[in-house]
Amino acid sequence: MDPRASLSWVWPEVVVVATIVAVILADIVRWRALACGLTVVGFAAAAALIQNQGEAGAIAFQNAYAVDGFASAFKLMFLGAGLLTALFSGPAIRAWTSGRAEYFALLASCVFGMMIMAGANDLLLMYLSLEFVSITSYIMAGLLRKNRKSAEASLKYIIYGAGASGMMIYGMSFLYGLTGTLDVRALGQRLAELQPNVPPTLTLVTSVLILAGFGYKIAAAPFHMWCPDVYEGAPTPVTAFFSVGPKAAGFAMLARYIDGVFPATAGGPFEWKLVLALIAVLTMAVGNFGALRQQNLKRLLAYSSIAHAGYLLVAFAAFTEASRQAMLFYLVVYVVMNLGAFLVVLFLEERYGIETVDGCRGLGWKNPQIGVLTTVFLFSLTGLPPTAGFVGKLLVFSTVIEHGLTGRDQLGIALVVVALLFSVVSLFYYMRIAAAMWLSKPREGAEEPLPSGGTAVYSALLWLLALLTVGLGVWWGPLQTFSKLAVLK
Repeated sequence: MDPRASLSWVWPEVVVVATIVAVILADIVRWRALACGLTVVGFAAAAALIQNQGEAGAIAFQNAYAVDGFASAFKLMFLGAGLLTALFSGPAIRAWTSGRAEYFALLASCVFGMMIMAGANDLLLMYLSLEFVSITSYIMAGLLRKNRKSAEASLKYIIYGAGASGMMIYGMSFLYGLTGTLDVRALGQRLAELQPNVPPTLTLVTSVLILAGFGYKIAAAPFHMWCPDVYEGAPTPVTAFFSVGPKAAGFAMLARYIDGVFPATAGGPFEWKLVLALIAVLTMAVGNFGALRQQNLKRLLAYSSIAHAGYLLVAFAAFTEASRQAMLFYLVVYVVMNLGAFLVVLFLEERYGIETVDGCRGLGWKNPQIGVLTTVFLFSLTGLPPTAGFVGKLLVFSTVIEHGLTGRDQLGIALVVVALLFSVVSLFYYMRIAAAMWLSKPREGAEEPLPSGGTAVYSALLWLLALLTVGLGVWWGPLQTFSKLAVLK
């Protein structure tokens, strides 16, 4: 396709770039108060353009960039998460002495990079877009320059990210050397043709190196080490965005990579589904057991985020069309409920100065509204009915049971049983927060509410996210239809 014709398919991305430029210009002319509004309007305009694209199936820029329903669904998810983050970030960063406009420019830059990740159909574009998102994330994590934890979070993020990126590009160079192509769609066919002449060990090592980059982005074990420290140290609005945006982008790119390199119909030199199943079990174990003894709320939710990456990898282990639909459904649900949980943490920090589980003691009786909303999000994260988290897990687990792993139903059932057991483990640490709110007496000398200009904004967004969490658990048909239409074919 002619590059000029390709531009017609990327107007949403162009709008986001224009938003970045507008925010930077607003900062230069000292109209910093406009930064939040410009970001929200830009994200909304880009989302409207994606809706107008419908279910386009174009391959733009010399087959390097896919514009299909799968990419469009993820782009809408990223823009929605970015828009919500921008809305609650406005009052949250009002007290910052510097970096307020830069924050929104970086947020828009990160969303732009994630949109490219969703459509990347070329190994080089995959790597560059992932690095673009990573670099903006490093800066966002360390925006509070005078805060030791924030600086430490940024440094650890950079160190682990550099290591994972190095392994990923090393594996990609091997893959390019084997096949002579960067086109993800052509890689699987070339590998199938070369399979008799390529040692399985070489393909396995190459794939593990590349998966290290994906594993780092989605916080899957054993590439998760950065996650708890970064989530705890980064500013809370940044942590909320990290927990849903870059993680979802990593899953989008991983799905496109697996679909191209290891298509289900072509077999492979090794049992890659079993490798993903082992990573899923390890990730669920690290996330759930790591969260059990956490006191800091952000750190607890960081381990929770790792555990949910494991549940999503269960769908990847099957990697059928039905499991990809379930994965997309679960990701949308995860964005809603996890943003809600982190918004509760932000509210508690801003309003009461609470950062730990013990700090929540008696808060349900002191502020019934926040107690009820928190319980809704915790129920959904656990996977209890009638919330969207329950439906998401039900769809993922049922598709894996139905299709099994590598043609063996028993392995699929075993993987789901393990995931269900870990879900039971998660009940203990999620309900620790609810129990502290409703079953414990308030702390002695508990602080009075602090003045906060964002209370109305936080309350409105919390109710919106809570209604979506319950609504999608009761009436999930439209989202399921959306997932079916957008699934990677």
